[in-house]
Amino acid sequence: MIKTLVAIEVDLASSFAIRYACQLGSLIQMEIHPIYVKFPSPDWPITGVGWARQTWEREVVNMGKEEIKEVLASESESCPILQEPRVIYGERETELLNIMEQEPFDLYIEGAPYPFSAATMYRRLHAKFYQRLACPLIWLRGVRKINCVAAVCPDPDGAPVLVEALGRLFAGSTVPLQLHYPANGGESPDMQAVTRKAVADLKIQNCQVSLGSAFPSGTGGPPVELVKDCGLVVMSLEKTVRKDSLELAWLSQLSVPLMLVLR
Repeated sequence: MIKTLVAIEVDLASSFAIRYACQLGSLIQMEIHPIYVKFPSPDWPITGVGWARQTWEREVVNMGKEEIKEVLASESESCPILQEPRVIYGERETELLNIMEQEPFDLYIEGAPYPFSAATMYRRLHAKFYQRLACPLIWLRGVRKINCVAAVCPDPDGAPVLVEALGRLFAGSTVPLQLHYPANGGESPDMQAVTRKAVADLKIQNCQVSLGSAFPSGTGGPPVELVKDCGLVVMSLEKTVRKDSLELAWLSQLSVPLMLVLR
């Protein structure tokens, strides 16, 4: 069972996140746990201690529960794996990190950063929460039918990480996976051989997987046209990824749902 935490806000991106999580849950065995971390707007006075403070915080949480009803309403009846939402008072990143460190989650889903640029992705990925995130994360800019998954294997170190993540999610699933890899350009190691081994390892885990195409080194990923119709694009990234990396530049061109496996 894939235990999934979906961080929601009162916005369109959160509607995408819940809808997509429910769609993914219809394809694999998954349990969805929505969470809304509610922090009051700047015009609310953050003062008081003891009973008064606790009462005030309860009011903030109750407001949050009312706010997210509409976000979840469209999916709650048709998505039996959607658990009762949690509304927590506090600072978003701190509270999310506490939950992720206290409970074992296999996947984290949220709306994509805005604007969806290499610089914005870099800033978010280098925040404390993402640096300590121990499971794959999915960013949503919209919802697509999950008819295929395109995985990009940018380097040898990323291959076993991709195999572990994809095998965990899609073992036994009928969703077709394709693994794309950079052309060598005369350099070693042989990325085609590395990716072929990854394909073989995933087949052992009963994944419907095949070898994708080689893309020119120095481009960060395959042509966007090649993956634009897939329901999910997956890439392994180092947590120390640079702002000017080819991978972030390539990812910024995508509008499809994106899963990052950080290492």
